[in-house]
Amino acid sequence: MNNNNYCVILAGGIGSRLWPSSRQQKPKQFLDILGTGETLLQSTYNRFARFIHPDNIIVMSNHQYASYVREQLPQLPEGNLLLEPMRRNTVPSVTWAAMEISRRNLDGCMVVTPVDQVIVTQDVFEEDILLGLDYVLHNDRLLALGIVPTHPETSYGYIQMADETGSDIFTVQTFTEKPSLEFARMFVESKEFLWNTGLFIWRAMTFINSLHLHSDFFVEVMERVETQSLHGGNVDGLLEDAFAKCPNVSLEQGVLEKLENVDVMLCHFRWHDIGTWHSLYDAMPKAGTDSNVRMGERIMLYDCEDCIVRLPEGHVAVVQGLKDYVVVEEGNVLVICRKDDQGAIRKFVNDVQINMGDDFV
Repeated sequence: MNNNNYCVILAGGIGSRLWPSSRQQKPKQFLDILGTGETLLQSTYNRFARFIHPDNIIVMSNHQYASYVREQLPQLPEGNLLLEPMRRNTVPSVTWAAMEISRRNLDGCMVVTPVDQVIVTQDVFEEDILLGLDYVLHNDRLLALGIVPTHPETSYGYIQMADETGSDIFTVQTFTEKPSLEFARMFVESKEFLWNTGLFIWRAMTFINSLHLHSDFFVEVMERVETQSLHGGNVDGLLEDAFAKCPNVSLEQGVLEKLENVDVMLCHFRWHDIGTWHSLYDAMPKAGTDSNVRMGERIMLYDCEDCIVRLPEGHVAVVQGLKDYVVVEEGNVLVICRKDDQGAIRKFVNDVQINMGDDFV
């Protein structure tokens, strides 16, 4: 294993689009949502521990989930769990991780990975990631990883390719986040766009230097935390202040689309994002000719097609006459809704929180 290679696992979100299974108190990354015997956090860690030294795997999570991370990854070194004081999307978290890695190793190269993915072809995945790590080690570039789209998916982001600069590596023209169906169709038909996997690779110092070119704000805030912590400052208070001052923006919107040194690599591994019930349905094996997904042992479906049904252990569901529906029970909440309505779940969560309180979200 190359000691210059690091992995940063982003595990601080609440996964509201997989509500009611994913809840604020215990979101999806700490659940065995796929029924494999591993939580999403554990499967992501194990995926990278095959080719990145465990001492070089860093988990970013929210402070309220520290006990879950330590319980599920007892092998994680104490200093490799970085706890966000509040949710501010990905920019401050990745900046913090990059500074920590550059402090340990000036040649450190980092893979930034979400926690909610299914990788079907592990060997091909490893090969693509290692090619990307080698590329950024020898080039002062920021590298996004893309997949050739198979259909016009509206729950994924897209990356537009420009000039090819190497084997399967292109400069980035644009990032587009979750387009409408009309635009998604145009993107797929043009063959100029890749699905954005949410995986990124770069040297930690290249990322920090690139931030300086765009804006000194993120780096200055985090450097202030690091400097004062070395002199006995209140680290928790400093971090809370730093995160509070950072805009709530994604890497793509907040940084990458504003820079000139961003490339995308066309990858060849089979990949599923599982941020929504629709995408989880796509990733799961289907039973019989009706293409239903049953996530529970006591589910009886009659004249149903293309549905996903998930129940707690020991519960029974009898469902008739549904097509393209989600039926999910978790704790004190039952949800029955259309599978293809991506925005509905978040609306439901907001309405339930307003009308019935936090105990149900």
